[in-house]
Amino acid sequence: MHSRFRFLGTEQAALLNEILTRRKPALLERVRRADSVSSSDAEEIMTVMSEEFTNNLDDDWEPTEYGRTVSALMAQFNAARIQEWP
Repeated sequence: MHSRFRFLGTEQAALLNEILTRRKPALLERVRRADSVSSSDAEEIMTVMSEEFTNNLDDDWEPTEYGRTVSALMAQFNAARIQEWP
């Protein structure tokens, strides 16, 4: 999957893979099998990451350390999504 998302570093790609494996394995498999990532799959990936982020807020609705990591991944993915999958 990393080759599909060359704009991500190794750690970020591993985190995205882990999140998708846990939350949406069918989406991960679809992305792995496809020649390219569709706009709708990219949008669905953003939704999955958003859910992961939301589930990692503390009692004051602030992101945990892991939540901040997911947020940074979301920002990088979304910037590339806007550029690559308009």
